[in-house]
Amino acid sequence: MMKFSPGLLLALLMVGCGPSGQKAEPTRQSAQPEVSAKVALPDVSPGVWTTRDEKGQPFDIVLFQNGQAVSTWVNGPARAKGQRGFWRIVDGQIFLLFDDGWSDWIVMRDGEPVHKGFAPGLSLAESPTNSSPALRFDGDAVTFVGVWRLNREPDGSYLYLSLQANGAAYSTINGITDGRWEVVDGVAKVTWPDGWVDQLERSGGSWQKQSWVGGDSGTPADLTQATRVGETKFVVTP
Repeated sequence: MMKFSPGLLLALLMVGCGPSGQKAEPTRQSAQPEVSAKVALPDVSPGVWTTRDEKGQPFDIVLFQNGQAVSTWVNGPARAKGQRGFWRIVDGQIFLLFDDGWSDWIVMRDGEPVHKGFAPGLSLAESPTNSSPALRFDGDAVTFVGVWRLNREPDGSYLYLSLQANGAAYSTINGITDGRWEVVDGVAKVTWPDGWVDQLERSGGSWQKQSWVGGDSGTPADLTQATRVGETKFVVTP
């Protein structure tokens, strides 16, 4: 598969191309991309947007100040690792290009923000794969929403944790495991069906994850550094 470097993705964003790197040409004069209407969003600053995919599954899109974007979409091949990509503002709307070939827009339609997703290979001149309302998410939990890189495994890979704005949590353990999370006293507390409890918090200027079995709140059984994916520069590959 083709690898997408950050430079290449940024170049595609700058020229407004689709995932194939070619400008979408409408088949007839009237078949202009639906996202071309220049109706500005009320807020295009970095932050978190919540929406749903074509199956009705909730997920979030996290926009970072550095131009990077991460989604908590777990129905894709990356599962709890989500999607990585880049975003920019086009005519007051938000355009995103992800590493798996999806192109997304957050636009205004009939006075309300809407998310539109275009599957890999789909021209922006065509109808989107899915279209759902998009809501700006704020509050204490916004700091934790997104994808987190956790423990490094013996084979060199990492465990990942996806925290969604609706309180759902997913990990890459056993392919994918689902739990629940909430903010308690300024930290993210994640509860898993097997009785394990994870806690994400800032410590000494960096993030860390602690884990306990069941209700034990003494010395954690596991303590590791945690990284919120997107806060620092990442390498994007399919």
